[in-house]
Amino acid sequence: MMEAITLSQNGVRNNQGGPFGCIVVKGEKIVGRGNNKVTSSNDPTAHAEVVAIRDACKNLGNFQ
Repeated sequence: MMEAITLSQNGVRNNQGGPFGCIVVKGEKIVGRGNNKVTSSNDPTAHAEVVAIRDACKNLGNFQ
């Protein structure tokens, strides 16, 4: 949870978007991280959860 909070704080500090952070965990390992980037990327789908899922898929090398 602290990692998600840190991600949200860093996102706000860097003017990337709203105060939202998210992690994806597999087993006991963090496999994806994300923070809200809607306004900085002009992408309405770039919510923290979606960014974290995209990061997890990239890191795991699969879409599941």
